[in-house]
Amino acid sequence: MENFDKQQVLAFFCASLLNALIPQIVSNASVFPPGFDVVKTAKGVTLYQRNTEYVQVINLSKGASVKLLYGNITEPGKSQGAYGGDDPQLQRQTLNQAWFNFHLSTPNAFCITNGQFFSDDSKPSTNLAFPVKVNGKVISDGYAGESEYATEKLKLEIWNDRADITAFNGKSSLYSSSAPNLIVGLKEDADKVMNKEVGRTFVGVRDGDSNGSYETIFIFNSTASTQSHATLTLRSFGADKVIMLDGGGSTQLLCQGESYVTSRRTIPQMIGVLIAPQ
Repeated sequence: MENFDKQQVLAFFCASLLNALIPQIVSNASVFPPGFDVVKTAKGVTLYQRNTEYVQVINLSKGASVKLLYGNITEPGKSQGAYGGDDPQLQRQTLNQAWFNFHLSTPNAFCITNGQFFSDDSKPSTNLAFPVKVNGKVISDGYAGESEYATEKLKLEIWNDRADITAFNGKSSLYSSSAPNLIVGLKEDADKVMNKEVGRTFVGVRDGDSNGSYETIFIFNSTASTQSHATLTLRSFGADKVIMLDGGGSTQLLCQGESYVTSRRTIPQMIGVLIAPQ
């Protein structure tokens, strides 16, 4: 009886210890929301899918990277931008064309998706609504300035090992940023037919180790989502901050040559994701 009591005590102790450790184990594990499955994964990057929703998880601290891409400049629009810089016309491309060029330039290309809002017309070249900075150079100030969504703009800043989403406050916010790559978008609740299920492209960032640096970028694409649903999905992956990019017919996603979200619309500016070097 004495041995049995000791076994019971030991079993109870082990169970108590396991119950105490489980939450910590789960919180430190690589988990993702229910219903999502892994579609593709490589060093530093993973693509998840739930029905017609896709989320890329890009870990900059592991060497993965995000590039801002754009079509050829057909008209420079010198000093015509909203903040004194340029407002160029950029050649529009299909996402397949953009992927071909992206993949040709780097063997580590993982995915490509749409990015900045733009003037939606039938011309082969168009200008961007809000600023984009690439490799240290402001490619476009955008044409909208403060005439559109004056208090509802955010900027996604991207460095080699971190990213951030902060308020965009015009010229000083653009030209004083130390980030080599930057794209301006909108707050998650800016009204872009917010309660209608349409194509959506949202980006989030996460500080997974709570050191004040947002090392993970999430990119959400869906053929049909409300703004709140896109935001909640990114939050469920752990995003601390969220920004909205162009949606509707612009939303597209292609990964390693395979199309996941398709559209006939050509676009002037794209976001490319690269696998970490081996």
